[in-house]
Amino acid sequence: MAAMAHTQTSDCGTTCTKCGRSLAAAEWFERMGDGQVHYLWCCTNCGNKFETAVSPPVDAEPKMSERDWEQMFPPLLVA
Repeated sequence: MAAMAHTQTSDCGTTCTKCGRSLAAAEWFERMGDGQVHYLWCCTNCGNKFETAVSPPVDAEPKMSERDWEQMFPPLLVA
């Protein structure tokens, strides 16, 4: 499977690279260590399977501060 360009549609999904049908959700995804996310898509119309990869912007800021993260998920003490 070759990685293909990520094509957005008006419904925030992806378009099949073979038949052009709008796909609402990925079949599978994996987050990579560098922040990149790889998606596996399967078209229910024609059966085409393909992958896309999305990278966060270089200047992306975390959506949650470290303080908020610690309040929501306190450290676990292991004895």
